[in-house]
Amino acid sequence: MNRHCRVPYRYSWRQKIPVSLTSKFSRQIFHNYSTQRLHASILQGLRKTKPLKQVHAHIITSGVSGNIFLCNRLVNSYASCGLMANAQIIFSQILYKNLVSWTVLVSGLIKNGLFIEAVEAFHEMIVKEIMPNELTIASVLPAFGKLGFAKMGKSVHCYWIRKKFQDNVFVETAFVDMYSKFGCTNVARYVFDKMSDRNVVSWNVIIAGYSDKGFGEEALLLFNAMKRRGFFADVFTLMSLVSACLSIEDLRVGSGVHGLIIRSGYGNDQLLRTSLMQMYISGNSVNDAYCIFDEIPMKDVVAWTLMLSGFSKSGESKRTFEHLNKMMRVDEIVLDSISLVSILSGCSCLGALQHGRRVHALVIKAGFESDVFVGSSVIDMYANCANMEDAKRCFEWMEEKDIVCWNALISGYGMNGYGNDAIDLFIKMKGSGLIPDESTLVSILFACSHAGLVDQGLQIFDCIVENWSIVPSLKHYACVIDLLARAGRLNDAYTLMKRMDLQPDIYSALLSACRVHKNIEMGIKISQKLFESRPNDVGQYVLLSNMYALAGNWDDVKSTRIYLRSRNLKKEPGFSTIEID
Repeated sequence: MNRHCRVPYRYSWRQKIPVSLTSKFSRQIFHNYSTQRLHASILQGLRKTKPLKQVHAHIITSGVSGNIFLCNRLVNSYASCGLMANAQIIFSQILYKNLVSWTVLVSGLIKNGLFIEAVEAFHEMIVKEIMPNELTIASVLPAFGKLGFAKMGKSVHCYWIRKKFQDNVFVETAFVDMYSKFGCTNVARYVFDKMSDRNVVSWNVIIAGYSDKGFGEEALLLFNAMKRRGFFADVFTLMSLVSACLSIEDLRVGSGVHGLIIRSGYGNDQLLRTSLMQMYISGNSVNDAYCIFDEIPMKDVVAWTLMLSGFSKSGESKRTFEHLNKMMRVDEIVLDSISLVSILSGCSCLGALQHGRRVHALVIKAGFESDVFVGSSVIDMYANCANMEDAKRCFEWMEEKDIVCWNALISGYGMNGYGNDAIDLFIKMKGSGLIPDESTLVSILFACSHAGLVDQGLQIFDCIVENWSIVPSLKHYACVIDLLARAGRLNDAYTLMKRMDLQPDIYSALLSACRVHKNIEMGIKISQKLFESRPNDVGQYVLLSNMYALAGNWDDVKSTRIYLRSRNLKKEPGFSTIEID
């Protein structure tokens, strides 16, 4: 070979490796250069199953399958291809496993989502007195965070501190992420502040930690600090900022983040677009959400479903039905369980029985009729459309019924005034061996309240702690107060209400009962409490005015209306929707 054409070995082989892969591993090359270095170089670039198995077979036939260096590379390659079972078999065949062997195993298990197995492997490594290094620690920390293994995570952190490892931004960022997953944002922030060096991933992790836990303002402040340090936002930063805007419920800030996304060149990112849609929908700005939706060239099922949810929640029945019809005509959309549940929820909110039946047909066509998650939504849809016969029929057709399915039908009976049917179903549910949960008890108490079954409702309430070891929540007390108030037992309801720190809605329900039963004295007391918590709620003033009118106190009626006019408070007319064939 001409000396001017010589290329160092390590470079010449890296150039020849891709050729060997595309030509199905030329036998001539393997015959001439069957060495450990060659196999290791090839394995380093392999991410496809077939060539990986070919290389593995050649390693075996070459008689070097016992080489620990090659075995470690094989474990890593199989794990990278998603063949974790093969990787574990090779790992088990290594006679003298070193730290690298354990590290690639733990890392591979994490990559494939086998978090419990990764923790078990890490624990076994410690038992065998093989101490982890920085890479091993960084590999296992995501498993602790994902599984909530705070004790083990903190122990590893203590080990890290005791061993006085050199500052490592990769490992320290993993600790920040772990503590954020535990919900220990203060500890995560402490570790972050102590870092001598930070990269954009470090900033993303701490910002995401705050935004995911609902601390939107802190997340935004951290982003400002990140900018001052000279770092630029990437797609992960921007996702966390949108999440932060969702938690603080401030569309002005959200619009600013939207502008930043566009200026940063990520305006066409599909995940960011759907996140922005969700932000605008949560802020009751459906038109802004639709503008984003309309600009998406290839709309996926998530975008369609999210927009449908936005229309239905805002009460825009016409746009909801139009959107649903368009969505059903798009052949490229493959409906999953989540999208079907969202569509059914939209039909429930609008009482759209005919559309609901069409969606039910789609559920059957897509093969989700036995899915308890979807099935309970179908039951709920029919119940909200006042069609209890079809709701019951769907319930009976389901092969497996979980507590959510039972709750949906019990709640349906309750909202439609079939209190006795709700109680019968509740008894049947207990007979099937299922234990009522908090939602079950809220549903059955609600049913008793709306059917006037006072004694049965109070009996069930008394059994909550004794029979099911459930501490009554505010929702349970609210149902009982409503139960007593509807039955005219206003003094009992008021006594129970004074013992609890209840929401204003419960006071409103009791105030309505005072009007029905013409208990003016108690109504005035309750009104005073309501005015303290909701001074601008017109409905409470109207209720009080109506009570005064029933009692013939026309001077009080006049003064109440004068007060409303002086505050420029007007009652918005109520409305409801129903589908007409």
